[in-house]
Amino acid sequence: MLDTSLQPSCISAEESQMLAGMNTKEVFGWVMGKLAEDDELLTVAVADYGRRLNLDRFRELRPDGYIQCGIAEQNLIEVASACANEGFHVFAPCYATFVTSRTLDQIRVNLGMMKSPVVLVGVAAGCESAATGPSHMAVEDIAITRTIPGLSVLNPIDNAQLAATLMDLAKHPRPAYVRMTSCDGVNLHPDGYVFDASGVEKLFESACAVGAAGTFEVADGAATPEAAAAEASTEVTTVTQPRRVTVLTTGAITSRVVEAAQRAAGQITSVQVAAEQAAAAQTNIEVYGVSNIRPLDASLTQICQNSDVIITVEEHSILGGFGSAVLEQLSASGTCPQVIRLGMTDTYLEADVHHNILARAGLSVESLQEVLLANC
Repeated sequence: MLDTSLQPSCISAEESQMLAGMNTKEVFGWVMGKLAEDDELLTVAVADYGRRLNLDRFRELRPDGYIQCGIAEQNLIEVASACANEGFHVFAPCYATFVTSRTLDQIRVNLGMMKSPVVLVGVAAGCESAATGPSHMAVEDIAITRTIPGLSVLNPIDNAQLAATLMDLAKHPRPAYVRMTSCDGVNLHPDGYVFDASGVEKLFESACAVGAAGTFEVADGAATPEAAAAEASTEVTTVTQPRRVTVLTTGAITSRVVEAAQRAAGQITSVQVAAEQAAAAQTNIEVYGVSNIRPLDASLTQICQNSDVIITVEEHSILGGFGSAVLEQLSASGTCPQVIRLGMTDTYLEADVHHNILARAGLSVESLQEVLLANC
């Protein structure tokens, strides 16, 4: 029997390293095969997409648990819901844009109103399928799914978190939508990962972060405020401490955000500049990965409370997506610092390779670094 204890799902350091070398479809298949060893109720319903999902092990162990619905996504939701209502643990993977927009009525009725505990898995979410054109890019799926009452919306930041999230949903079935986007081999959890229901974790803090924004005096020739205190110079320069910048990011784009923050801090601290330049150039950046978009954890309000500027980053439209959800929560709490939302603009994107699409949307590492430096 599948372990349904209160113990959280865990991914070891060795597994995390192994999963980093897979694409998300392979990760999904690995998890299903692992779960099938103990879960005789595990079921995977697909819409003509099963061959790409690394399901050989799962189908060997659960031949009757594999349901092929053909290219009929609306029917997929109906079949998956019927099985879930009978007690099966059902995962329904499909292209993210098709499983959310083409099937909205079925999701509303079955997962929203009837609360059928189906886990929808959006394959190639965001712009991963950019080469096939706008019809296959899922940049509205978060906005669509987070309006469904009772539907959890999850956007893991790397493959280890994706695996642990899928395992947790098998142990605790509920209506959910899981977004899968290629992580390009990045491992943000080299020490392993233990599933955290809050979905919030600090990934980076600027090494030269200092106190609250304000001014201090630096003696001429001193490289830092601390060194200035020890200097006996009579000439001082008043400079402004950096603003507190809190970056909230979700999904596979997170690795780019972390790299951009590391570059922003590293570029500054490695340059030998005059006293006033060194002080003015310090950064106060924190980066948090957020995998739970619905519901957003209440801790985000506290995290943002003392920030001067909040930057949200997502591989999704800025209309109705993760950034909008953050704004809604902060507004409701009365915490309203400046919020900058980065993501896809209000237009359909032409076919191109994935990294070119991200660059055009201002989501390259270089562009993200520029935004961080401009707001410090």
